[in-house]
Amino acid sequence: MKVLYVNSGHWWPHNNLDYGIINGFLQLHCQIVAVDVSNTEEANFYDMLQDFNPDFVFTLLGVQLNTETVRKIKNFGYKIGVWIVDDPYDIDQSLKVAPYYDYIFNTEKNVIDIYKKVVNHDNVYYLPLGSNEVTFKINKDVRYKSDICIIGTGYKNRLELIDKISHELIKYNTKIIGILWDRLKSYSILKNNILLGVVSDEDAAKFYSNAKINLNIHRAYDDDTLRRLNSYKIKALSPNNRIFDISLAGGFQIVDYREDLGKFYEIDKELIVFNDEEDLIEKIEYYLNNENVRNEIAKKAYLRTVKEHLFAHRLAIVLEVIKNSK
Repeated sequence: MKVLYVNSGHWWPHNNLDYGIINGFLQLHCQIVAVDVSNTEEANFYDMLQDFNPDFVFTLLGVQLNTETVRKIKNFGYKIGVWIVDDPYDIDQSLKVAPYYDYIFNTEKNVIDIYKKVVNHDNVYYLPLGSNEVTFKINKDVRYKSDICIIGTGYKNRLELIDKISHELIKYNTKIIGILWDRLKSYSILKNNILLGVVSDEDAAKFYSNAKINLNIHRAYDDDTLRRLNSYKIKALSPNNRIFDISLAGGFQIVDYREDLGKFYEIDKELIVFNDEEDLIEKIEYYLNNENVRNEIAKKAYLRTVKEHLFAHRLAIVLEVIKNSK
């Protein structure tokens, strides 16, 4: 199939997702042309579109792609789909652009019915993210070793949890990596364990591979730290992409529970779930002292991810939808 892919137009982490999507289509033997969203404003874009004559146009997020451009693409006779990956946190913005698309794929199961009502058609599908095997590889490197590794933005609920267990984290070789962690109340205690800033996916994979425990804390559904808005107050049920990335990099992870999690990995056999800070502290202590158990769980999660949770697996569903709707 011939696919014209328009990138998200956003920086990290969406530019990394763009890369994963392009690689996924290539793994599926698609003929793909990738276009920067800014280039869709150029006059020769439509000449290129017609010369390539894709079977399908696809984009990520959709908020940076001008809705007039979407309309013109459709007027030329091409179907266009969008993969929305920031819901429910950014659903107010996403719902503004969704009605312009022929196909809508969304990483959050709990919003699908709302989208069907808003766009008034049934081409709305739950499609969780996957991982990119080109980037997230097992890579043992002592420079990236840690007992506990946390990568991500310091959202409010994450800050609250880390503050509660800071006395435990300071006992170990803990690495906390990302932006906004300087807002921790316990920052003065943990600052030597914190790397403020964004790391590449390649480096993230190395941290995941070399951590004894990767702590994966989902973002709260009502968090508005980055000025996004979920006025519907929709709770998130679906796993974040870090679930898949950690597993593909061969990492062992402890993650907070989400309702849909068990559909992707077997809880207690492929990853470990914690309920509250006391439960988390107990599980950190147990798994730090049981290397063989950790390694077996991480191995099972890795094998499951390779088999079921790559971008190519997700995009095969997209292609099947397009094929069957013609």
